[in-house]
Amino acid sequence: MRSNYLLILLLITMAIVISGCSCQPTIVYNGSENTSGNQTPSPGVNNDEEFITGVASVSNVQVLILESFPVQVNVEATGYLPDGCTTIANVTTTKDGNTFYVEIGTIRPRDALCTQALVPFTKSVPLDVYGLEKGVYNVDVNGKTASFELSVDNILSDKS
Repeated sequence: MRSNYLLILLLITMAIVISGCSCQPTIVYNGSENTSGNQTPSPGVNNDEEFITGVASVSNVQVLILESFPVQVNVEATGYLPDGCTTIANVTTTKDGNTFYVEIGTIRPRDALCTQALVPFTKSVPLDVYGLEKGVYNVDVNGKTASFELSVDNILSDKS
């Protein structure tokens, strides 16, 4: 009877250790850590690990207009990463006309053993809105959209 308890305790301990995998990838390029968000290894570098890159699954986008002048605008994206090893790799923002495009990229080690549970995330991204004219602007974050309106031109006047 006692050996059954020990066996169960051992199995539970192993399950906890295995599910607690902390797979935070560190990408090394030419002997230094990647801090630029660039996901492509330099040619000629011996890179034993392979990574899978993609875009984050975004479920909600909210635009936050800060009470200041000139106005500051942040986009708050919420969503889920597919497993315990996938992390946010980089965020890029571009503007085309009255639309801001935000892409939240992900990275994970290809052969890592990871928890197979969705991991929620929230990412706040500032938009460069200084100098914009009044009007309605759209924001697209990985396919989810929102909009905001500037009621006045967002520029400081030179009048003294």
